[in-house]
Amino acid sequence: MFNGLAQHKQSVPGKGLTFAAGSLLALCLLLYLRRYMGINHDAALYLGQALLERWPDIFRSDLFFAHGSQGSYTALPWLVSRAFDFATPGTVFLVGTVIGLLCFAASTWFFLYTVLPSKQRYWALLGVLCLPAAYGVVRIFSYGEPFLTSRPLAEAFCLLGLGLLARKRTILGILCAGIALLLHPLQALAASLIAWPWLVMQNRRWLHALWLVIPITLLGFTNIAPFRDLFQPIDATWLADVRGFTGQLFLGTWNATDFNVLAFDAFILTYAWRKLPTKFGAWCLSALIGLALGMSANLILVDWLNLTLPAALQLWRVHWLAHLFAMASVAALLYHDLNNREPARAFCLGLAFILVQNASWPWLLFAALYVAWLRLLGTTPSLVKRTLGLTCVLGMLTLFAVYAANEWLPFRMAHYRLELYAVDRRLLVFPLLALGLPLIGVMVWERCSRAWRRVMLFLALMPLLLAGMIRWDARPPMVTSIENNPFRPNMFGPTIPRYAHVFWVGDLYPSVWLTLHRAEFFSVRQLAGAIFNRGTAVEAHQRLDRVLLAMREDLYCQQQPLKQREACQLDDEAMRIACQPGPTRRPDYMVLPYHQPQRAAGRWDFIDPATGQPAVSYWLYSCAQVMDDLDIHAPVQPR
Repeated sequence: MFNGLAQHKQSVPGKGLTFAAGSLLALCLLLYLRRYMGINHDAALYLGQALLERWPDIFRSDLFFAHGSQGSYTALPWLVSRAFDFATPGTVFLVGTVIGLLCFAASTWFFLYTVLPSKQRYWALLGVLCLPAAYGVVRIFSYGEPFLTSRPLAEAFCLLGLGLLARKRTILGILCAGIALLLHPLQALAASLIAWPWLVMQNRRWLHALWLVIPITLLGFTNIAPFRDLFQPIDATWLADVRGFTGQLFLGTWNATDFNVLAFDAFILTYAWRKLPTKFGAWCLSALIGLALGMSANLILVDWLNLTLPAALQLWRVHWLAHLFAMASVAALLYHDLNNREPARAFCLGLAFILVQNASWPWLLFAALYVAWLRLLGTTPSLVKRTLGLTCVLGMLTLFAVYAANEWLPFRMAHYRLELYAVDRRLLVFPLLALGLPLIGVMVWERCSRAWRRVMLFLALMPLLLAGMIRWDARPPMVTSIENNPFRPNMFGPTIPRYAHVFWVGDLYPSVWLTLHRAEFFSVRQLAGAIFNRGTAVEAHQRLDRVLLAMREDLYCQQQPLKQREACQLDDEAMRIACQPGPTRRPDYMVLPYHQPQRAAGRWDFIDPATGQPAVSYWLYSCAQVMDDLDIHAPVQPR
């Protein structure tokens, strides 16, 4: 992986040892900071697309696929579906996640090795691996995700392509971009918004690429998909649905944290452009230009004009690569300051960065102080600098103490069980620890003799790697149970009919698709592709009307103390609205964590592996049976 560290290792004493230590440290960081939580987040959507590839008769009527699938834009679902011939979905997604993370880390190193000098490039890699990877709407998206989607793989090929471009291997770089396009067109298009300005800076003939605007514009007046939607505005009803279900498409829905991260990235890229080595500085400048192009185009074409195709292209995603460059820049600048014996200045940048993550605008003050440091404090006595540095350190420690206190509450609610709430990982991702601890380790390594380096390698890094491998699979027991029982439509006892639609209240994703191997009636995550198909949003309203009252009552029950929650039920009206025949589709079965007055078709108990006792029970209800029983039992007062 770290081929740069390995070069000439025979001629330079200790180079091979450094290569091994650098590789082990990077692997440890991947394992500790990007732990595997199972088939969650968007990985569940890719699971559904792979299931559609294999069993289209079962899943084609699922809401996520009924009006067109996003899987037609990526080759990954087909690859995953073929892998089901050799392993269970749980194993396929776990192994695929490992492959994605390793490819992402290796491609990042390949790029950074090309554009940064020795030592600084490794610090930049640590910045990418350790600092927060969230971009855009930071509650949703991040690069190098620890679950299997096409994004980490596409990002890896994008970074590999950029590294090849930087090495003047243009044809190979474009080929890598083409592979990324096949995996995830949106991530590849976003990266091209940064690669193109860089190519123009190298050779102005790349400006001729602008001629492509003419044929694309002409295609917008044809009936050829997807270009026909280039000038097609989103109608008012669809627009309201898209804003509600996928608000991240519109910059106007982003919150203060999102804009803090965006503003900080623009600031740090601007400074790195002027202060870091020319090769990397040029990429920082191209990232600034690409960021401006993507964000302004999204603001005009999507937020203001509400055009369909530009909304689907999600040009704001250019932020993923700009943010990656910014995180690399932060670490490279820290190296520059510490190498120049300016630790107080480095602490100032660190405090500004942590304030950004807390959506606190005072980071602007410390960012300004960081930029003006040499001019304002160049001749200032060292005591003043040390005092400022100590103040920044105390500020970072205070923010960490507040963060740790907030994390301790959910850990206590999980009865101090790490398998239910990985508080160690939650504390480690705090930037002060995530980047600070590895950097301290690197600096100690550089000051050690060859003998002590061997001690660190065998008595510190290797045990840490082993512990990281043990702790990396951090799936909660419930998730593990779901993934270890794939394709069991008889899990509740009776076999659920092949073409039934199941509504699992509480959104235990992806239990319906994976374990019951049936179409899901409704889940909020099924609306992730609402911008690609208007019909999805229309039918979602119809299905949501069926189950909205049940979802609200479930939320009420889940907020009650344990004893009241165990006795909770959905009232008759919620069951009737969901199950009664009508002009719109109803769920065939409902899975509830409540023992209803209506007769249950089956039951499944989740056994807590720590206690050996049932932790939660789910009941399966047939809507046909529910309607037969509703007039028998006494009604429960609605809430």
